[in-house]
Amino acid sequence: MKNFKFFILLTTFIFSTIAFAVASDLSIESDKQTFKMEENKAKFEGNVRVKMDDIKATSPRAEVLIDPNTKQLSEAIMYDKPYVVQVQQAKTNEIKANILKLSLLKKTVKGEGNTQTTVTENGSLKPTVIITADEQQYDTNTKTLTAKGNVIIYYKDVETFSNTAIANLDQKGDLQKLTLTGNGRLKQKESVITADKFIYDAVKEVAYALGSAHSDVDMDGTRINVWSNRQEYYKKSNIIQASEKVHVIYKDYDAKGPKATVYPDKKTNKPNEIVFLGRSTITEQMRTIEADRIKMFINPKNFFAEGNVKTVIRNIQQDKKKHGF
Repeated sequence: MKNFKFFILLTTFIFSTIAFAVASDLSIESDKQTFKMEENKAKFEGNVRVKMDDIKATSPRAEVLIDPNTKQLSEAIMYDKPYVVQVQQAKTNEIKANILKLSLLKKTVKGEGNTQTTVTENGSLKPTVIITADEQQYDTNTKTLTAKGNVIIYYKDVETFSNTAIANLDQKGDLQKLTLTGNGRLKQKESVITADKFIYDAVKEVAYALGSAHSDVDMDGTRINVWSNRQEYYKKSNIIQASEKVHVIYKDYDAKGPKATVYPDKKTNKPNEIVFLGRSTITEQMRTIEADRIKMFINPKNFFAEGNVKTVIRNIQQDKKKHGF
């Protein structure tokens, strides 16, 4: 559950920094250039260097397609593992791929095959963000960045894994929404969250884990596991909500219910109180408590039940007879 905090830090930073603007003018230098107007194509070989505004790209070879109607450059395709760098005032962005396509008509930058995007804050020796995927594309018209196929995002000690990542940006390049779909997983040190889909709303500062959500979190050396169909993290209040078939295991606590909310300790701001609403149960050793409302406390470890409370204590002697003791 604590991973949601790192998820928000990660997503807020990444996608406000890698919005590459496609310029209307394109300059290309190379050792050899061949123009075939009948094919509407130009080929470049040997030390190819492409420049568009603050973006510079290099590759062993490239070709430029010419629109047959307007006779203008429509797309530049760079082969054999091209390298792209964009140096801005505060950050340096780099892209590596097997093939890179710069579309002047569609206003997109697309990397195909073993793509890697690296974001480094100027003055820093280590990258702040690394994104790898089979394919990455940024559309300047819709302000959308899409990464597909084995998407991995590294941010400091946080890793995210998914089949697809889609980031929606505003006109300034700031993140509005990030969606991770397909086998989503967030890992930070010893804590892991998995779900079918992750959504981060940067405007509301709310993160959602949807579909078969499971949080396996390290709590100062002790693990707490939370399963549910839906989990939400509210950054401003540091509150986590789990709903639909909630199941929590912490030490010898085993609690289940339709909805649970995790509240932070007022002093430490760490998750400390879990409140189950709706008819819920909690099992501890030989007893099971059923109630309309259950409160679990992590530190100090304790729980309270209220509302039509029912307690069942398992017969230890009967259990021994069943097992032949």
